[in-house]
Amino acid sequence: MLFLFVDDDDNVAKAFAELAESLGHRAETASSGGDALRMAGQTRYDTVFMDIGLPDIDGRTLCEFLRSAGASVEACIVAVTGQRDLEDTLLEPVDGFLAKPATESELKRIIHRC
Repeated sequence: MLFLFVDDDDNVAKAFAELAESLGHRAETASSGGDALRMAGQTRYDTVFMDIGLPDIDGRTLCEFLRSAGASVEACIVAVTGQRDLEDTLLEPVDGFLAKPATESELKRIIHRC
């Protein structure tokens, strides 16, 4: 499977990508919503893990854009955040949720669900 990890903290995105690769998957990273839109528009990702607190675009809007056009319109979209008190409306458009910091078993659970 091919994953895209979107996080404005490059270290977090790279750590997630390395974990996915250690599980036998391919992974790429993006550090902004704009980068994610360009990449997902050209490449078909199976799953997009996106930080919902990006500085250039909010997670809900990014999800709507990803679902509207491009190569990854059918990707499973997983919200990733360190926030614990999320409004349900933020999570409505996504297929899953992963809290930071995430463990290997939590990432595996999401991968198998998508």
